[in-house]
Amino acid sequence: FDKFSCFNDLDPLWIDYKINIAKKIIREIGEKKNILSIGCGIGIVEEYVAKKNLNISLVVTEPSINVSRWIRDIPNIDLIDGYFPQALSKNQKFDMAFANGIDYVFNNNEYESFLKSIIEYGIEEFVMVSVSYYRPGIKSYIKQSAKKILNIFGLYDYGQFWGYMRTIDEQKKLMLKSGFSRVELIFQSNDTIIINAKK
Repeated sequence: FDKFSCFNDLDPLWIDYKINIAKKIIREIGEKKNILSIGCGIGIVEEYVAKKNLNISLVVTEPSINVSRWIRDIPNIDLIDGYFPQALSKNQKFDMAFANGIDYVFNNNEYESFLKSIIEYGIEEFVMVSVSYYRPGIKSYIKQSAKKILNIFGLYDYGQFWGYMRTIDEQKKLMLKSGFSRVELIFQSNDTIIINAKK
């Protein structure tokens, strides 16, 4: 990350992918004014959202202080270092929140608690961008079964654990179980889903 000095130094295809996500989030924002981004990473989506919506107030949380340095000086972004909801003051009100690619870090219990914390904070609309979903099928089932068997005999190493994957239905069920009442898939590609959940 230190070898890059700005967003323009990054892979153009990756930037285009992130801009397309930002455009979908902008559609969900609509006329809303007070927006929260939970776990922004380097903030490329947030930069695009803020610059295309100068009338919004975008509060952004990110626990990794140095990672989001490129968005610190954007006028309508309030960058707060730390975890949601602990880093926020209790009197902040948001019309909507979104999170991009953070769900993979949570097991199901942690993810449900995270989703509940959004509702408990008073946020009634939440958009989750997930880049870690899977579509079960016979081919993937056979492949995973073979890997498990080979692993038992020491013939296959799973390698480093990179996070949790969920189907679209698993995502929706956890959101409903957490207290959201309306959950809608608003975008799906081969590697990304976007879900809008409302209280």
